[in-house]
Amino acid sequence: MAVGLAWLFGLRPWQDFEFSWTALAIGVAATMPIAASLLALPSGRWRWADELTGLVRRFLQLLFRNAWPGAVVAVAALAGIGEELLFRGVVQAGLIELSSPAIGLVVASILFGAAHAVSMAYWALATLMGLYLGLLYHWTGNLLVPILVHALYDWIAIHFYLGRRAGHA
Repeated sequence: MAVGLAWLFGLRPWQDFEFSWTALAIGVAATMPIAASLLALPSGRWRWADELTGLVRRFLQLLFRNAWPGAVVAVAALAGIGEELLFRGVVQAGLIELSSPAIGLVVASILFGAAHAVSMAYWALATLMGLYLGLLYHWTGNLLVPILVHALYDWIAIHFYLGRRAGHA
């Protein structure tokens, strides 16, 4: 979808993808605060957080119940690549060309939240995540950074919600 939209609108998001050790280091470091946020929603403190945790756990248990080894890695990688190409590489970059960095960032973040809106709480948290990923892309100019952060976070979050140790695929 992202590649088709990029082609349709004359965008080339893959040109903003540059592998470097610096990008890898920034990606790993930038994942740490949002991964730590998983621990910031202690159970029993807020009803909305408990409901969200239960919703995510049930969904992931269904999704990965009979999954092949490596499925978590594949899902995390594909979500990171596909969603960041679409929301940062096409929507955010395209809107920046048409308007301004602020409008591109805000609209792409709201749409990212809407794409994840299984509940109001999830929409709000996903929108904040979209702002974070969009800022990383804006600051670095390298699409690899938000792709890495997104994929690493998803991989960690899936293991966290499934109650598995992150070392196991």
